[in-house]
Amino acid sequence: MKNGIDDENQFDPVADILSSFFELNNALDLEAAGKYDEAAEAFEDILRNDPEDSIGAALHLAAIGKGNVPSSMPEAHVQMLFGQMSETFDKRLLEGLKYALPEKVKERMTALEVGPFKRMLDLGCGTGLCCEVLKEQVTHKTGLDLSAEMLEKAKEKEIYDVLHEGEITRFLKQSQHEPWDLVISTDVIPYNGTLDEMFLNIAQNITPGGIFLFSTETQPEEAFAGKPYLMGKYCRYAHSQDYLQNLLKQNHLELLDQTEMVLRLEQGHPIAGQLVIVRKSSPE
Repeated sequence: MKNGIDDENQFDPVADILSSFFELNNALDLEAAGKYDEAAEAFEDILRNDPEDSIGAALHLAAIGKGNVPSSMPEAHVQMLFGQMSETFDKRLLEGLKYALPEKVKERMTALEVGPFKRMLDLGCGTGLCCEVLKEQVTHKTGLDLSAEMLEKAKEKEIYDVLHEGEITRFLKQSQHEPWDLVISTDVIPYNGTLDEMFLNIAQNITPGGIFLFSTETQPEEAFAGKPYLMGKYCRYAHSQDYLQNLLKQNHLELLDQTEMVLRLEQGHPIAGQLVIVRKSSPE
């Protein structure tokens, strides 16, 4: 007892933040050292104290084979992750991580000779890196992102006509907008596990003949062992080609272009992936 206040009822936000910081670093150090049993205990402790999983502890458990792969990434974690990176996002991605998607998007769209477009929807738009390379081909541009901080950076560039904050599937299900003839979603699929509902709603919001462009991270097909997706070592999802092809077929999305590429670097290591461009066809 101090100053007549029960210690157990005191709240010190600075101490709480420091405690979480040290717990996370300890867990990450154990993971890096290959001490997966001890790391799992540490991540499980973090998860018990943070049910919304803003740290992404469940993802780390899956990545080290000590937990089931979640069907989706916790929204609190995505918001925290991208909120923290928003100030230096463009420089970090383009210079530090050698993020190659914007230039590859421009290259492949030019090669396919598609467009111009009336309306574009940029799902998980971030700061607008891919919108910047397509803006001359589109009359009206809408951006959607889960991170308010990212949207502020996108707003500063003055390249979008409209920006929305929200989760992709919920936004599309509630959409009262007319369909878009171009939908793009780059470096977003790796933050989602199950894609069925997302792809269904994307397809329903594309005009017949419209284009859907997206990127995924890839792994050797045998690594999936028949499963639709897995958690990679850097806590992002990779999806099997069979799963993606079935989604395209189910949603009347015709493959136009599929480019294997190095998406970015992660801790100096190349991240394999692909850029996929499809066209919405009419149901038979």
